[in-house]
Amino acid sequence: MVSPTNILGAISDDRSLLLFNTIALSNSESSDILLAKLKLTRKQYYSRMSELVKANLVNRKNGQYFLTSLGKIVYDAQTTIRKAIANYWKLKAIDELELNDGGEMPKEEYNKIIDSLIDNDKIKEGLKMQAT
Repeated sequence: MVSPTNILGAISDDRSLLLFNTIALSNSESSDILLAKLKLTRKQYYSRMSELVKANLVNRKNGQYFLTSLGKIVYDAQTTIRKAIANYWKLKAIDELELNDGGEMPKEEYNKIIDSLIDNDKIKEGLKMQAT
């Protein structure tokens, strides 16, 4: 059974995440090419790949690995997380506004501030959903 713990565990270290992202971006590379590209030992490669497969993030067909449907969703989510981290200080400023307004800022004003600070629609949507 796949759980959030399995999924996050499978991509929890830098090399596993790099392997996952490499598969996502280059859908047709063989194991040998991935091994060489990522500078992993065979043991490192296969243990990480095993975890990705067990978490149902990656499948293998004809000697090539590709993202599963779940893997595509997880890839999209971690891409959004990377974009949020790139906007860390803007998000921190929004947090400070929320902490210091005492709940008195009108929702429309809050949304205008988000629109002016944040460029990414997915992040904007997430912030606005939490405000309702």
